[in-house]
Amino acid sequence: MKTDPNSAEIIRQPNITSLEADATMTTPCVLLMSGGVESSMLFFESAQSKQIVPIFLDYGQRAAAQEWRTVQNLTMGAEITAQRYDLSTFGNAVGALRAERYHVPLPHRNFVAIAAVAAIASNLKINVIRIGLSADDAQVDNCSRPAFQNAIGQTLNSLGLQLDTPLIHMSKTAIIEHGNRLNVPWQRTYSCLLGRSRHCGFCPQCQKRRTAFAEAGASDQDVGYNLKP
Repeated sequence: MKTDPNSAEIIRQPNITSLEADATMTTPCVLLMSGGVESSMLFFESAQSKQIVPIFLDYGQRAAAQEWRTVQNLTMGAEITAQRYDLSTFGNAVGALRAERYHVPLPHRNFVAIAAVAAIASNLKINVIRIGLSADDAQVDNCSRPAFQNAIGQTLNSLGLQLDTPLIHMSKTAIIEHGNRLNVPWQRTYSCLLGRSRHCGFCPQCQKRRTAFAEAGASDQDVGYNLKP
């Protein structure tokens, strides 16, 4: 079986030294948060500096309400206020162009999300944009691959902005292992595409989450699933 050259040899072990250096950063940044594993780990890694503005985008995704509650819960616990921006009208209008309803209505959502956060960051006079893309994301999403992120990063540079994707070469398992060292409260994070109050355990995001936590040595009970169909 041939391997897509865009995704080949993407996953590698994390560079813990560089991640720990980022944790002490004092440069303000905006962080795109969904309440999932990657963005939550980045939040707790940077929260001590208080130089972080968490941004949540509602673009009509089915899990938007639960994701926003999760982001609020995580950020308020660190005494940092998250900002929510409503793009749901646009997202639902784009989603309506399809014959069927999708859990995520926006194709190329990371492209749209980065553009939106760039506008927010500019008005906040913050130059650094952080997004928690992993190597697992890059396996299935063109907009999460290093080649695309490098290209959009160069575009943002021309606007005086910096795109920071520190996890893009790390597997979800490696991210969880690093988050364990930071005592990230994984049971308070959220990944389910269906937007249920408790992870369904069966959607693609839940399956990836379950596999990664198992590889990192956590059980389903530790991270909270409802495994009843």
